[in-house]
Amino acid sequence: MPSRRITEDSLIRVIQRTVKRRGRVRLGIGDDAAVLKDGTVVTTDAYADGVHFDLSYMTLRQVGERCACGANSDVVAMAAEPEAVFVSLALPHRALCPAPRAWHRARVPSVEEQVRQLYSGIESVCLEMGCDVAGGDIIVADRLLLALAVTGKTRTPKLRSGARPGDGLYVTGHLGSAEAGRMVLSDEIRRQKSESRMQNDRQVNAVHRVRSAGSDWRLPLVSRHLRPLTRLSVMSELRRFIHGLIDTSDGLATDARHLTEMSGVKIVLEADALPILPATRRFCAGRGFDPLSFVLGAGEDYELLFTSSRHISGDVRGVKITRIASIRRGHGLWIRRAGKSIPVTASGYDHLRNDNDGKTCS
Repeated sequence: MPSRRITEDSLIRVIQRTVKRRGRVRLGIGDDAAVLKDGTVVTTDAYADGVHFDLSYMTLRQVGERCACGANSDVVAMAAEPEAVFVSLALPHRALCPAPRAWHRARVPSVEEQVRQLYSGIESVCLEMGCDVAGGDIIVADRLLLALAVTGKTRTPKLRSGARPGDGLYVTGHLGSAEAGRMVLSDEIRRQKSESRMQNDRQVNAVHRVRSAGSDWRLPLVSRHLRPLTRLSVMSELRRFIHGLIDTSDGLATDARHLTEMSGVKIVLEADALPILPATRRFCAGRGFDPLSFVLGAGEDYELLFTSSRHISGDVRGVKITRIASIRRGHGLWIRRAGKSIPVTASGYDHLRNDNDGKTCS
């Protein structure tokens, strides 16, 4: 008999059945973050080199920015304002060893300088969010690992279970940009390695190569991958109108499906309404991808996906807001394309799948 595939969701259900509630927590496992009885919101996210970020083209400051954006986004996705960030850092053994003499001229940064660069990225996001780095831990491991815990506060958390029939489903910004940017840089790394082998040249940072191309159409995609945008200002402006809320960390299909399952509703996406940057469409054309299928599975945009009975259009705090679906009575995630409604079978990133095609996700 074929073995049953283990997923993140199936393991979460195992954990939920194993642990017991003791009345200390208002909302526990199952949403973007936990909520304590006093309105404190708590979340934690882990990030690993080679899984969530790639040091072959990212600076340590960019790693710090990206991880801090992802962790803070979970708090914002509960309609809370981040207050404190706690960073547990695992430094790789090699970072602690003195550089060999042959490396002296390369000016390898000291451990202190590497940590400073990493935390400068985290601090830049905290400055933007108005929260503080309040503590953490430092250990040594086989590779660079970060675990960020973020706390926030809200009187009225918005949950995945809040969607109602009759609501519209809205998304901030654009879909698929971050994953397209990651793949652009991965392509650049592969091309560079091939050229370096043939010409025996020193490799140049992939991001620098894209940027040095002048008016390169790929730059908006690369920027969204390297530096996600946490939509705190939009959430603060629209909070009183929002019913159901989640962020697009795992991909539109996966995150919209969470809303349908937790709220017990049917969502019908409008294919023609999905906001996709021209650069993402151009990228998909070059790779032979169907743009719709691509954005359904592409994660790490960290846009807000929310439902509301209020008609919302145009920009909010300079951020594009698009109605992409209707919420109906029923079950499941559907998409309307060319006049036909069909069930959505696409899914986003799952850490326990072995066919993620190199995707990274938080």
